[in-house]
Amino acid sequence: MSMITGRTAAAVVARCSTTSGILGSSSSQGTAIIRQKHSSTQLKRLFKKHPAKERVGGRLAQNFEPLPPPATKYAPVFEPTILSNGWSKPPEANVELPDYPFKVERTKNKPNDAIGFLPVYSKVRIGGTKKTTVIKRVTGDRDAFLTELRGTLGLPANDNEVVRIRTGGAIEVNGNRTREVKEWLAGLGF
Repeated sequence: MSMITGRTAAAVVARCSTTSGILGSSSSQGTAIIRQKHSSTQLKRLFKKHPAKERVGGRLAQNFEPLPPPATKYAPVFEPTILSNGWSKPPEANVELPDYPFKVERTKNKPNDAIGFLPVYSKVRIGGTKKTTVIKRVTGDRDAFLTELRGTLGLPANDNEVVRIRTGGAIEVNGNRTREVKEWLAGLGF
């Protein structure tokens, strides 16, 4: 039995010499046409070691090991009380605040010179399926702020998809972590 294949291997013609006959013929030689779904080149790509498949597989096989959350350097200076609307009272004047490398300013322009809110907001995007927390008005060393934020929330140190800096300087965290961030910032004395 011998097989003849064309360049595209779309059809394979097999010649068989049998006495009983193939395809219901009584001749000593029958011809059968067997169709294949893929060409020989496609078969190589699908089932053999194709360079592109190995290259992509190598990239996907690299295991992403998230680093443990970094340790926080700054402990809370007092226990804040956060109201249901999100407002928290800043610490008294007699509480000594450490010298932080970053600063978060409260919102301004409140009536009767009232103390503003912490600029931490929840945001819902992509048709309500993605919830994020946005922190605005952060000045100073943003890397130190991000390290402290990751340590406080227990986020991996090397994952830039969970915490990122948006255009305009706002810092965005995946998930609705507004309450936790407000408690942390108020505890630091901002």
